[in-house]
Amino acid sequence: MLINKADYKPHPDLNLNNSPLTEAIRVEQDKERFLKDVTNTPAIQDNFWDLPPFYHKTQLLQLTDVHTPHPHIWSLYYKILSLILYSYVRRSPFSREAMKQRVEIAEQMREGKFPKNTPVGPTTAPTVLAYGASGTGKTSTIRTILKQIDQVIHHTSYKDEPFKTSQLTWVSFDLPPNGAPKALAANFFRAVDVALGTEYANEWERKNNVSVDRHLSGMQQVAYEHHLGLVHIDELQFMLKYAQHKDSPSLQILESLFNKIGIPIIQSCTEDGLEIFQKLPSGDYRIGTDTTTLRRMLNDRSFRFSNHEVGSEYFDQLFTSLFPKALVYANKHQNLEQFKSEFYRLSCGLPAIMVRLAGLHHEALLNQLSKPSTDKSAFHTFNVDILRTIYKNQFSLIDPALQEYRCGNQQGYEKGVRSGSSKASFTNEEKNNAKIENPSPAPALNKDEPYTPQYPLGVASSNVEIGVGFGGNVDE
Repeated sequence: MLINKADYKPHPDLNLNNSPLTEAIRVEQDKERFLKDVTNTPAIQDNFWDLPPFYHKTQLLQLTDVHTPHPHIWSLYYKILSLILYSYVRRSPFSREAMKQRVEIAEQMREGKFPKNTPVGPTTAPTVLAYGASGTGKTSTIRTILKQIDQVIHHTSYKDEPFKTSQLTWVSFDLPPNGAPKALAANFFRAVDVALGTEYANEWERKNNVSVDRHLSGMQQVAYEHHLGLVHIDELQFMLKYAQHKDSPSLQILESLFNKIGIPIIQSCTEDGLEIFQKLPSGDYRIGTDTTTLRRMLNDRSFRFSNHEVGSEYFDQLFTSLFPKALVYANKHQNLEQFKSEFYRLSCGLPAIMVRLAGLHHEALLNQLSKPSTDKSAFHTFNVDILRTIYKNQFSLIDPALQEYRCGNQQGYEKGVRSGSSKASFTNEEKNNAKIENPSPAPALNKDEPYTPQYPLGVASSNVEIGVGFGGNVDE
């Protein structure tokens, strides 16, 4: 828990001033400085290969923390921070509207009611969507941005007037995978507790016997009391799997919880999650009964995240971070481009896979070089056979899903990486409609066609022999 004391400074946009909630927030306007702050490259020592073997391992662990800024990160930072600031403009803590809203939320809490249709306040806040395949960096990018914004700001007074409060500028939590409505509240309260050091989660766990509406009203009251500036809700695609229960989290409930009291939402989901907005029939409980909910829950910009092709600026930057000069053993440049192409094919250009594959590759090479009988002159970092073998040994569980991704089958990929992540079809009619609307024929591949970089997603790895090739197995 990190709490910053409020330091009030006016903004050049005069519309943002005369409120402690806005004047306490700083905006980073230097893009280069911001990108430097969110970039994490491994500090591999120049004498890496002279270190004792144990310290090779500790040096390699730095690769797990590598972060290369996504191309969206700067524009998404501006979007998030502008939404927070403008939401506070419309929620001045000293206004008559704020006082009225506080009374109405408290009254709902006492009565144990949670209205899902009528706004508790004058307006509905914006909603932004970030979507893309698993492993493309949606969540890590959003949470990296949020960490650049002071999450908790402690106020004591403003312009000689008492104003003692802890302002919570943002909170990030996941939708529950099982659709339990009280689990949504628990996830929210835990995220608030981590930021503020409070005990809301324990308090509401003891109240587990009270109604769902009371839990939802409790969420809204906590959000209001701490002047919550923005909510990031991850794993929105879980909503597709929810059983048909009116109390399961829906778009309408999320909107009523936050947007309708002026708190903007950043939603993030996989490609499958877009079905919530595109294919669910009108009146589906996961949308809600209000036919305008869909429009309002997509009323601002959307950001699409995808994999990164070999040769792209992002791919090259991340690759360089994962294979820094000091870590390269017996560099043979004639193999570099072949190695990068194969590294791309195996990882599919997905940042999460790239990081893990690179770390395991370096470790496998170290294990080989540590064997007394090894002819060290036969090894080098950019050895494609080592890369293929470590992939075969360590990625066997996820390889079927990655094969689907290489073939362009996003739905098959998501099913493979997330257990039970297929579309929730609650009736036979829905199942039949899904098959008609989304036929998934097996892709026709020429098994004799070699991989070439001109095919962005490559070909299925089952068509490429992955063997040892250099004499001896790579340690798993």
